[in-house]
Formats: sequence, structure tokens, C-alpha cells
Amino acid sequence: MAELSGTSMNHPSISSPHPPISTYPESTTSTPRTIRIGTRSSALALAQVTLFTDLLGTSHPTLSTTTHPTSTSLGDTNKTTDLHTLASTGKSLWTEDLEKELLEGRVDVIIHSLKDVPTKLPPGCVCTAVGARDEARDAVVMSLARQREGWRGLGDLRQGGVVGTSSVRRAAMVRRMYPHLVIKDVRGNVGTRLRKLDDPSEGFDALILAGAGVQRVGMGERVSSWLGSEEGVLHAVGQGAIGVEWREGDEWIRGVLAEAEKTIGKVGKRVRWECVGERSLLRVLEGGCSVPVGVECVWEEGGLQEGDGKGTDAVVEQTDHQNGYEQDDALPEGPETEREKSGGILIMRAMVVSLDGKKCVEGTRRHQVSSDAEAEECGWRMAGDLVEKGAGEILKVITLNRGMIRDQDGA
Repeated sequence: MAELSGTSMNHPSISSPHPPISTYPESTTSTPRTIRIGTRSSALALAQVTLFTDLLGTSHPTLSTTTHPTSTSLGDTNKTTDLHTLASTGKSLWTEDLEKELLEGRVDVIIHSLKDVPTKLPPGCVCTAVGARDEARDAVVMSLARQREGWRGLGDLRQGGVVGTSSVRRAAMVRRMYPHLVIKDVRGNVGTRLRKLDDPSEGFDALILAGAGVQRVGMGERVSSWLGSEEGVLHAVGQGAIGVEWREGDEWIRGVLAEAEKTIGKVGKRVRWECVGERSLLRVLEGGCSVPVGVECVWEEGGLQEGDGKGTDAVVEQTDHQNGYEQDDALPEGPETEREKSGGILIMRAMVVSLDGKKCVEGTRRHQVSSDAEAEECGWRMAGDLVEKGAGEILKVITLNRGMIRDQDGA
């Protein structure tokens, strides 16, 4: 998720050990700086680091990096407690330990699955989406036994079929669309989950996983089918994107990331704007990665016609189930003409589903986007539309991350 509004930090014990130097490491006469990359220690996390360093290899071929993996105390080391319960502690499941290393100066950046990064960051941290966005949809993976029977989608499963997921969002959306199925919590990395899926004693018929994660660890052939808007299942905010978090005020890192984004041109900017808008939506709804909020973004070329405004009144209903904004761009936008070349109409669809799947509020916006500020506006206006339709009542009973939000910025 792309957090682009850094918070000023006034803490004398937390500062960057590297004062800002040249924007481009090749141009400085001092010893070239090595980027120390913090990450979780899973195979997926390390694969995402490789995607990031490959991007840097194109934009900064002489830049050196080192990788510093660690296990996060909540998300990685506690394998038995379900994520719903862990999230109720008010702590970030996947990022808190890594952010401590970042703020203490032991690493220079952290590489995340952006969907796992809370929209409220600790003071002194900034995060953005960098690089192309991989498959954003959720993937259905059938057990080998069910595959041999020719079953591919959730609709093939019979009454009482068991679907494994650790995501509250996925569970809620599956309960909504497939009420005849049973949801069972499953934890572990992708390989561990697939082994549980194929073990008859575990009792799973299928798993739902982030499609990008399955593909990044080289297991894409296990995907049986995909879940998207046509199936009534929208993906998580930031899903499929790589998130890079760094210390606020580290202008050298900021410049390196900006240059990396330039190497993929329009694609890079649009991915960043999609994620800015999605994270703005989630932030307004006071949610995290453990609440049932789904989103989907596509681009339409050209601009809005006269009378459309900037999406303020351009809400299109897509449902039969009617039950702070601040700007501080993390990466330089470049000349206005370059922003306009990358911009277009961002079509954002979003939904909020009750935990039992019985209530759903959803809608669609068309919003002209050619800057971070416009992407932010698209997201918070989409959130406002959903709240007006009743999303607030659904979210009122979900208190998973409210403690974290209060502790981090007083909301």
C-alpha cells in the first residue's frame, strides 16, 4: 500500500546515519553508498527483494545492495493464532519489527508486499509502490485430489466444501458469494499452505491465495482459477504491488526510487497512483489488511467530459446488495507535461462486506488522475460514497485495527 504522506519526526534518538548526498550515487565523489534492504525471511519476501534489485539494476547498474532478512515477531513466528485475533492486538502483523530496524538505522529500506503495509505508518517512515504491478487478483488453488476430478472454481465445490484462507476479506467475500462453503483458517508460507492443501488429513478442498505471491515463488502452475469482479471478489488494497519503505528525510533513497520509477515510465506512475488511491480509501475507512474491504482499479484513456467534474458525482452503482486527506508526494512527479502523459481516468471499484458475508456495500468512481493528490482524492471520495451507503455500519462492528490507528497518529 503506498503511503505518500510522511509525518515529521522530532525524536533525537532516531535519525538517519546517512545525511542526504547526491540524488544519483554515480555522481558523488564520496564512497558509493550501499543500500541495506530489510525484509522478511520467507521465500516470497526474498523473491520480492529480487524484483526490487532487478529494477535497480536497470536504473542504477553500479549500485550495490545487501539483504538483511528477519522474522517478524507476530506474523511470522506465531503460526497458530489466526490473523483476526492477532490483528486485534493493535499491532502491525508484518511490518513492526522491520520498521524498528529501519528507524534505528540498521537498514535503509524495507521491501514489502504492499498489501501487508498498514495505511498508518510510524512517524519517520514513508512508503510507496515501486515497479510494475503483478497479478492483483486472488487465486483459487484446488487440492491435487480435486484437480484430478476436474474441479477448477469455487462453484465446483459441493455443500460443505472446505476453503482455506487466513484473510478476513477473502473469507467474507467467499461467504457472500458461496454460502454453501466452509471457511477454515490456514497459516504458513505458500509452500506450507500447499502442502496442507494436498494432505488429505488436513481436510481442505481449495485455498485462496494472492495470485502474485503464488507466481513469484514459481508455483503459478498450481492456480486453478481466478477471482475478480465478475466473481464478486475484489482484491486487497495494494495487492500485486511491491512496497518500499524508507526513512523520511533520506533524499538519496527518495531520488534512487524516483529514478527507478522513470525506467518503466507510465506504468510506474500509474501503479503508484492506483495504490495511493486504494490506500487513501482504506485509510478513510480506518481499515487495515485484516478488514473486509476489496478494491479494483483500471485505467481509461483521455479525460472526463465537461460536467463529469473530477468524479465527485460520477458514482456508478454495481450492486444488487445495497445493504484527512493530506498531500506530501513521496516521489518527484517531474514536469507537468510528463504527469499529463501518464494520467487518465482511474476507474475504482470498491466494496465493504460484513464478516458473515450477508451485507455488502459497493460502488464505482471515475476520477481524472494525473498526480498523487488526485489519486488521494479519488480514494477518499470513494470511501465517502461507501460510508453514505452504509459501509460505516458494517465497519462499526469491526474493531481490529482501531487501537493501532489511535496509537500511531491520534485518530
